[in-house]
Amino acid sequence: MHSLAYWYFLLSTIILRTAASPTPNNTSFERRAGGTYVSSLSQCPPLRTRSSPPSNVHELRPDDFAYTMAIGDSITAGTFLRGLQNTIFEDITEWRGQSYAAGMDEGAITIPNLIKHYNPSVTGGSKGSNLIGPLELCLGPLCIPGSIGWHSDIDQLNAARSGAAALNLPHEMNDYLIPEVNRRNVPREKFKYINLQIGSNELCYSCTQGSLGIGSASAQNFEDNVIQTLELIRSSIPNSLVNVIGVFRVSPMFDLTANEAYCTQRFPSLPHFNLECPCALLGGDVGKRTRNRMDDLTSQYNDRLVKIVKKYQELKYPDFAVIWQPPIVTLDKYPIEALSPVDCHHPSLKTHELFATGIWNRLVGTKEEKAVPVAWTTSPLIRCLEEGDRILTNTLL
Repeated sequence: MHSLAYWYFLLSTIILRTAASPTPNNTSFERRAGGTYVSSLSQCPPLRTRSSPPSNVHELRPDDFAYTMAIGDSITAGTFLRGLQNTIFEDITEWRGQSYAAGMDEGAITIPNLIKHYNPSVTGGSKGSNLIGPLELCLGPLCIPGSIGWHSDIDQLNAARSGAAALNLPHEMNDYLIPEVNRRNVPREKFKYINLQIGSNELCYSCTQGSLGIGSASAQNFEDNVIQTLELIRSSIPNSLVNVIGVFRVSPMFDLTANEAYCTQRFPSLPHFNLECPCALLGGDVGKRTRNRMDDLTSQYNDRLVKIVKKYQELKYPDFAVIWQPPIVTLDKYPIEALSPVDCHHPSLKTHELFATGIWNRLVGTKEEKAVPVAWTTSPLIRCLEEGDRILTNTLL
């Protein structure tokens, strides 16, 4: 989710499971009228094949997707999600095949695998993992140019880079995703699901400048880079539906991780400092001010994303659609296990599974249903697709 330079400094000197009942806070949504929710999609009734195929991206049911793709930062790359490994060197891993947004490891609870249950031929999801080295990282504007740092056999059609910010999204498109789509001869007429999540790195490193409208992390620059990225998708990867994931509040991480033994398992003698997120690092009045700046910038980014998505929904291109998934993560209501013990900063596997099922359950939902926060559970329920389901591409109109 954020720069990993701290870990290189340390190195130089250092599903589905059996479901429990849903939590009371989300019962009304997870059990809403007309929805069937199960612990495994294998429990769902068969889905009848559509009598006629969709004619454009505004008529899609999730099983109409032939390809899944993703762009973003280390959340989408699955960084650290499996927690502590045998050695610290193995800790520094992107578990891309289990990323909520892009993973396609067998048995992983991810959006691509949930789609695959209904369309076994869907492809594009990441498989496996890779250790993170300097070539895989983006550090602010510094990303290795060209396709160096990607591993197409693992990444597949997931272009996310650890450390990426919105200004790096065009690089992900131009230097990897578009060339990879062309190399694979992905048919223009096939429908593609593209997950776009970005913004956490800016919150952590540029909260003050960004919230004041200064520098590359300003809301205007954020908006410009997202629009440039969406235009690259529209012109180069037609028949795509882009799911824009809202920026969730990162500032609660300070209180969540404070004095937690969970966060010092690798180095018990060292206190935990969230050096990967300087804006959420300090206590006292200074820390309160920087975290308030983070929250302010979060709101600015989400306002710009809503503006962008609404504009594309108004344009209603027949071969390109953008939908809005409001932020549904509430870190201030989650336990410490929501974070990876590698750094107490990146989401854990349990949280990735929660992301995947939460977004899937809302994929065909209304504006109001999409906005319901995801309550913490380690055994999320999954909504069965129904014959009449369609992904609404006009929820902001």
